[in-house]
Amino acid sequence: MKRTGLVLLALILAGGLVFAAGCVAAPQTQSLEGNWILTGIGSNSTVEHPTGIISMEIAGTNVSGNAGVNSYHGTITIEDGKVTFSPMATTLMAGPEGMMAQETAFLATLQNVTAYTIANGVLTFTDASGNVLLTFAAMPAETLDGTSWTLEGNNDVTLEFTNGAFNGQAPVNLYFGSWYVTENGILFGATGTTMMAGPEDQMTAETEFFAALNNVTGYKIAEGKLVLTDKDGKTLLTFTEAALEQAGSTISGNWTLEGNNNVTLDITADGAFNGQAPVNLYFGTATIDGNSLSFGTVGATKMAGPEDLMTAENEFFAALNNVTGYKITDGKLVLTDKDGNTLLTFVQSSDSGNADSQAPVDDELVKEWVLADNDKVTLNITADGAFNGQAPVNLYFGSCTVTEDGLTFGAVGSTMMAGPEEDMAAESEFYSALGSVAGYKVVDGQLLLTDAAGNTVLTFE
Repeated sequence: MKRTGLVLLALILAGGLVFAAGCVAAPQTQSLEGNWILTGIGSNSTVEHPTGIISMEIAGTNVSGNAGVNSYHGTITIEDGKVTFSPMATTLMAGPEGMMAQETAFLATLQNVTAYTIANGVLTFTDASGNVLLTFAAMPAETLDGTSWTLEGNNDVTLEFTNGAFNGQAPVNLYFGSWYVTENGILFGATGTTMMAGPEDQMTAETEFFAALNNVTGYKIAEGKLVLTDKDGKTLLTFTEAALEQAGSTISGNWTLEGNNNVTLDITADGAFNGQAPVNLYFGTATIDGNSLSFGTVGATKMAGPEDLMTAENEFFAALNNVTGYKITDGKLVLTDKDGNTLLTFVQSSDSGNADSQAPVDDELVKEWVLADNDKVTLNITADGAFNGQAPVNLYFGSCTVTEDGLTFGAVGSTMMAGPEEDMAAESEFYSALGSVAGYKVVDGQLLLTDAAGNTVLTFE
């Protein structure tokens, strides 16, 4: 089985869940030794589910684990019924601002622990007043993190887990979201999908698939199968082990369509692809076996453009859909159909000699920002020019371009959740504001996004 263990969260697309804490019993002496996964920080109305996976291993008086970004270690002592954690030593890796803040809060909370209880596989740490501080679930013998699966009976449907995120291919669309460790197993958060239409039977199967995911509360792994169950232990979905085909080093990289350098194709080492079509951003998963190549269902943003560009985009996606092979000749990537006919030709991307080319993203931009007048809305900009975040209702993503003249945001892709009318209106205004951005400045720790006239259109902290 492909497994990465507890790893750093790359990008996380996250949804919030509220976990109710049980009543706190009197201090006990039941052994704390074992491996645990954090399921909640705080209690009652203040409980928060952690983003990603935070683990703790207790062996004798030694404590170690992953705090979300960094590994940590220290000691624990229990004397006269009182629990004390030593200050924790950690590695010094940097991560997204939200993850780093969560890590700091977790490690600080450990210092306030004075007691614990264990009941039904749930470890609860409390403070001197009996307030619940942290809850953990016993770590299962086989973790889901870093595993890949195909649906039993339909190996076109896939499911992959990373540190707090899931994604895969449904019967028609690509999908993604966040998963959460709970006392009883797992929960799947809101699912975002591409919005492709398909045959009626496949769309029905997709609706049933997502409904099943929504009802999952537990799982078990046995004999190479992943069985997802509901609250009553009933089997909802069964998957078998899968391994993602690795893209060859000769094809992975950044490519530009010959004759149209606005159209790009990026293929990563793990077989994922994305790029800029004539109008929209697109993405998906490719399968490579020797010189054979096929592109899975293509997800794309839903921007409209001039008729000629929309026609060119449809032809481009149709060509991708017919690709069955490839060859690399004179530095060019040639995509071919089943008869060996050339469908698309790409050249290695190069920014040399282009005054408007993508400049390195300034370090001061690379972090997670929070909208000044709505702390639920976030913007995370990465070093490679990607952006993502939480809008008033939906998760969103895309690519931004930094040039000598300023900053612009490309087409925005998002999940398709509905919300209150005022929130949906605020979301439309937010996306419109992003689309008008032409520059930026950072002043006193604030990110000011400005339009072409220099007016501030969005302020983040």
